[in-house]
Amino acid sequence: MRTRWVAVALVILAVMAVADTARAQAPRRTLTIGMPVTPPNLPHLGVYVAKELGYFEEEGINLDLASFESGLQSLRGGVAGSVDLLGASAEPVISAISRGAKIRSVFSYAHKLTVVMVAQKSIQKSAELRGKNLGIQEVGAFREVMTRAVLQTAGLTAQDVNYIPVSSAGYITALLGNKIDTAILHIDQAYMARTKEASLHVLVPLWEIMPSYWYGTFSTTEEFLRKEPDLLARAVGAIIKAHRFMYRNKDRTLELASKHTGYPKEVLSPAYDALATVRVWPVNDGMPTEMVNTTINKMVEIGMLKDTEKPKAEQVVDRGPANAAVAKLGRWTDDPSWK
Repeated sequence: MRTRWVAVALVILAVMAVADTARAQAPRRTLTIGMPVTPPNLPHLGVYVAKELGYFEEEGINLDLASFESGLQSLRGGVAGSVDLLGASAEPVISAISRGAKIRSVFSYAHKLTVVMVAQKSIQKSAELRGKNLGIQEVGAFREVMTRAVLQTAGLTAQDVNYIPVSSAGYITALLGNKIDTAILHIDQAYMARTKEASLHVLVPLWEIMPSYWYGTFSTTEEFLRKEPDLLARAVGAIIKAHRFMYRNKDRTLELASKHTGYPKEVLSPAYDALATVRVWPVNDGMPTEMVNTTINKMVEIGMLKDTEKPKAEQVVDRGPANAAVAKLGRWTDDPSWK
């Protein structure tokens, strides 16, 4: 009897070895992801963590990263076919879909807002923005949309201020040089700015005026989604694993964040705490329908969309890849507040 069980065990081990060899010899796939800023900020870190920790390799993916100055430029790259999966804030993606673009969001790098408006000392309330120089990327890109949302709270519009185009890496320098009076900064950028000039201050945390706004998306063309659902599911799975790692491993996350953002750990640490507390990095599908609808309605409210142009949430997102990834990994928790 013992001899028979030993033989069975040997057979099982042999089968497992063959399976491992087959996996090792399976052709690897290349995936190009376009990221919306260069260098990345803390909210965008999940992809970089996944690459550093080998999660994409575990999924059989050779990852190429392409960096852009804004999510709008990343979107253009995705539509043009230069990237497979594009990182962008929700607004340009929703706007493009409303105009008939065949793209869908399949995950999120940060589903909640992570930015604040930082202002010069002379500006103490939003109503004082009239006539000021406000730094943006370009009209329709994320920082301009967030600027418009702040203006709206004071009864102002873009026509009441001066827009000054600034590169994604140039906001702090522009503030320090008094070339702009305000900038929309990710929270780690805001902490960094204050180490250089203490009089700079947070005028408006955007998550306070728009707590249910859906922020950062990973999107792809409907054609790529149709052709490569498994590849996308594996890519989403790698990023989900990275986000889960980031919540559990602050010190290692800060090491990697410092490497990729160029910011010191003492700046990144309080920013990490703030983002982790409000759970900005999604660990399940990251695309809550109510948040998608809130963002669409906000875009109508601030004049980015006409009411007749509004897409439905199911026209914006495709949960197939995320559902497949979560089915494989298991849900992070039964607590529904984790997205």
